[in-house]
Amino acid sequence: MPRAKRDVAELKKRAVNSLVLGIELFNRPHDKGRSESVLILLHHSFEMLLKAIIKDETGTVHAKGEKYTYGFDKCLEIAQNEIKVISADERATLSILDAHRDIAIHYYQEVSEDLLYLQAQAAVTLFDDLLQLVFAERLADCIPKRVLPVSTRPPKDLKILIDSELSQVDELLHAGSRKGIQAAARLRPILALATATRESAERVTESELRKAISRRRQGDDWSVILPEVAQLKLDTQGGGIPIFLRIKKDADIAFRIAKDNERVVGTLIKQEINIWDKYNLGRDDIAKKLGISGPKTSALILELSIQSDPECFKILRRKSTTFKGYSKKALEKLQSAIVAGVDIEAVWKKHRDRFGAKKRK
Repeated sequence: MPRAKRDVAELKKRAVNSLVLGIELFNRPHDKGRSESVLILLHHSFEMLLKAIIKDETGTVHAKGEKYTYGFDKCLEIAQNEIKVISADERATLSILDAHRDIAIHYYQEVSEDLLYLQAQAAVTLFDDLLQLVFAERLADCIPKRVLPVSTRPPKDLKILIDSELSQVDELLHAGSRKGIQAAARLRPILALATATRESAERVTESELRKAISRRRQGDDWSVILPEVAQLKLDTQGGGIPIFLRIKKDADIAFRIAKDNERVVGTLIKQEINIWDKYNLGRDDIAKKLGISGPKTSALILELSIQSDPECFKILRRKSTTFKGYSKKALEKLQSAIVAGVDIEAVWKKHRDRFGAKKRK
């Protein structure tokens, strides 16, 4: 068997192993470390599966000149926009999982049993969908049919579930400041549903969490604070415990979220975003992630007109401080150009004079 095929088979095997371990932990009889372990293993299973798919389709999981394989965000970008094996809804589902895993690894959250089941069952459904679509295999061919997330009360209506979760957050907030930490922990996974389904698939930041709690205490409605959640719904099939469960972004809503710089009229509502969180990358941060020098990064930014795109670049000012900020979208555009084979040296030669560089003799 050629090495590339062996790599694909090994990645797929490890993806299934992580999924099975995640399901096993979901069904364990005690809760110590359970929710964090489930989320981390489900996330790893999809990172391995996406890399198996990308390796099979393109022959590589490395950006040109990079020492390390693609990160999860890059895998999602390639899977949706380049090889087109996942839809926008499926990417949103995986971005939600990514946001939950990010919090589980780096901080803490209070994930209810219903939300954990939702994530686990949606993961099993999507894993099976991708396995069948790309490799013409079924998950049931890889694991015993009895291996499924099991819940005595699987959620059928996401709105009812979220309303119940937010009601519990309200109770903790009404209990006073001594319950504020518990309220924040409970709100983090709900906020992850909102931020991960944005076009930029943002992580949950502490500043946004504090702002959401502050707005709620001031009387703002949750539907205005977290408008993205209202767009989500569950698509379930099967009686009793649903065998298929998918998260979709086509729920009937009375409004939609205005994009940046869009005039707010009618049923649009303006989404408040901390621009310091959105444009949080400096030129040197970008250069480090691309694995090229700062000046060559500046040349590539100029070549691709990154600073002309308001979704990619913004000059931020705070008192006497000025910061040239780049967004995650800017990084993805630059990474995509490198993956597509842009000649960095040719770009540098074209623009080097703009950056005061002289030719070596």
